[in-house]
Amino acid sequence: MEADVYNKAAEYFKALSHPTRIKIIELLSKKEMCVCQMMAALNLDQSHVSRHLMVLRANKMVKTRREGTIIYYSLTDENIIHIIEEVKNIFLVTK
Repeated sequence: MEADVYNKAAEYFKALSHPTRIKIIELLSKKEMCVCQMMAALNLDQSHVSRHLMVLRANKMVKTRREGTIIYYSLTDENIIHIIEEVKNIFLVTK
């Protein structure tokens, strides 16, 4: 049981191991967005944004809502932004 928690924690942090995914989480902490909005904000093409969203969805960090043909993404748990901020603060303090 305890090993399972460690494995899940490791997978969670692995999903955060790419700067683009962290940027996506930061964008979604402000408001829900569709892929086209994220593409513009990140200056990336649709396939790159979608690939990163797939990883975040697989780890239950983001959820979707459909409105007509548009899919909107949002965070499943706002606490993830606190984790990211704490890690970023470590590097800001040690500068």
